[in-house]
Amino acid sequence: MTILYFVLAAAALGILVFIHELGHYYVARRVGMTVEVFSIGFGRAVLKWKVNGVAWQLGWLPFGGYVKIAGMELTKKDKKTYIEPHEIPGGFFANAPWKRIAVALAGPVANLILAFLIFAVIFAMGGREKPFSEFTRIIGWVDPSSELYVHGVRPGDILTHYDGQPYTSSKDLLYAAMLSDRNVNLQGYHVDYATGERRPFSYTIETYQSPASPDGILTTGISNVSRYFNYDKLPGGAPNPLLAGSPLEESGIQYGDRLVWIDGQLLFSREQLRHIINDGRALLTVKRGDSHFITRQPRVKADDLMLPGPVKNELSDWQYAAGIEGRWQELKVVPYNLSPDGVVTSSLEFIDEDTQEKAFPRDPLSRELEQPLEVGDQIVAIDGTAITTSYQLLDLLQTRQVQLMVDRQISVNAKVLWKDEDALFQKAVHWDEMQMIANSIGTSNPVKESEHLALLASVIPKRLDQFDFSPEISERIKSELELKREKIGEIKDPERRTQALHYLEKSQSQLILGDLYFQDEVVTYNPNPFALFGSIFSETWHTLKALILGYLHPKWISGPIGIVNVIHHGWSMGVGEALFWIGAISLNLGVFNLLPIPVLDGGYIGISLWEMITRRRLKAKTIERLIIPFVVLLVALLIFLTVQDISRLF
Repeated sequence: MTILYFVLAAAALGILVFIHELGHYYVARRVGMTVEVFSIGFGRAVLKWKVNGVAWQLGWLPFGGYVKIAGMELTKKDKKTYIEPHEIPGGFFANAPWKRIAVALAGPVANLILAFLIFAVIFAMGGREKPFSEFTRIIGWVDPSSELYVHGVRPGDILTHYDGQPYTSSKDLLYAAMLSDRNVNLQGYHVDYATGERRPFSYTIETYQSPASPDGILTTGISNVSRYFNYDKLPGGAPNPLLAGSPLEESGIQYGDRLVWIDGQLLFSREQLRHIINDGRALLTVKRGDSHFITRQPRVKADDLMLPGPVKNELSDWQYAAGIEGRWQELKVVPYNLSPDGVVTSSLEFIDEDTQEKAFPRDPLSRELEQPLEVGDQIVAIDGTAITTSYQLLDLLQTRQVQLMVDRQISVNAKVLWKDEDALFQKAVHWDEMQMIANSIGTSNPVKESEHLALLASVIPKRLDQFDFSPEISERIKSELELKREKIGEIKDPERRTQALHYLEKSQSQLILGDLYFQDEVVTYNPNPFALFGSIFSETWHTLKALILGYLHPKWISGPIGIVNVIHHGWSMGVGEALFWIGAISLNLGVFNLLPIPVLDGGYIGISLWEMITRRRLKAKTIERLIIPFVVLLVALLIFLTVQDISRLF
């Protein structure tokens, strides 16, 4: 099927070029120009025929085509002089400027009309199935080091506008950062999922280099949008087994579960999941007065705290009681002085202010969940395990465990429109049930299930190198890591290179759940053809603007191979997706050819307008000097883009 999809993709690109040239041909014939050749495909002709004086031919490479109009190619009188283009009867330059403009416009307009018709077909077919994460406005993750995070924007908040433009899809995150003048105004709502309250926000943020990208990609701090974490069979009904040795194997997770909660936090994105697992905090169940609540408290090394002699001696006794003696330098503790039965008697001071800031940041991920404990609070459970003594707490602090909650409500497989899904996502947050289950964790009367939700068994996450992969997968992981290191080594800025390398090494040592096969929800995306056309046109315009102004590097643009690969991927996803990409590329082809660059249709339009205004014809030599340098530049650009396409493929 891959070969078939490739042939279909190449054929689709050829048809787009053919339609473009057919537009030129039709209008040129209508205004009386002499069309010499219409070639379907490129290269040496394998079949020729003549119709109404036009030589038609089929090239051996049957993708695309071209129209040759008399007078468009410069013709020499002799070795030194050209025939002036306007002197060739029936030629392109012999006709009035308005006729030339009409002919030049016809190709791009044909592509724009084709794009609209394709979008209309997609609309009539009922649209396309797309991931929820592509169109949701719910924020999935905010970089804790970003300005936006300091302003209080968190996962679960809603982004509605950037620089006055409505937020429509995840691509807008990239456009907002990469196509701006370094400052972006973001608008939306802070959302309180406990009460449903929304508070509007508007912040102007300076973009910065994304720490996760070695490619110079800028960000506003929002690195991702929200998504679903559905565990089910793969599309088509194929089994979806957990990774060998996955921490989730003994958790009790089952097909149909949706992961919604981890260690007291609503779950919105992979980045958030990774952060919570790796930030080292322990989920404690605390008794305060007559009530119980959960809290996330930092695990810190004992050596990072200023420990009075009696406290240090007591910790040593607890070490002995727990059977973990001899590990003082790596010993994990909570930054509180505790009584033998786990009651907080005082807080402990940190040796270093930076360590204290990491343990208790001024702007925690969850202000309510991560507040320091108070004197008199009693710790009754850690990571879901009940305790009665502080030495039990010390023992359990040495191993990272996480608590997970899933939604087991029977889902109805109805088609949901993309514009309704955000409201359904928020409605599916059963906050009261979550709090009832969460606050009972580790108590004498734990609640494991409710109407919609279920608490899984405690899970011990692992590093990637702790999984028992097959030799083939291990080799692939190793090769991918080496390629990433090589790419980072190519970064010229030493500071950026060091930062990217540090980020890569950190990612390799992080704990994971083996959650590679959680699936996002599928929604039906079906805007009307006018809206879809306008959206793609706007994206194309902003991209061209960014290229011209230097905000966007040409290496991020696809060339012919990349275009074929995109359409190939579309065919593999279904007819609707393939049609969308064909329509989008047709629209891009139309807009690109309207650029006022000699050798493109927009260049010929510019030349014709200049002649209309000045009433002077351009000489053959002038046309040659205008066109040839741009031909060279265009060929060089195509070669550059092709090299980039190939590097992305391999």
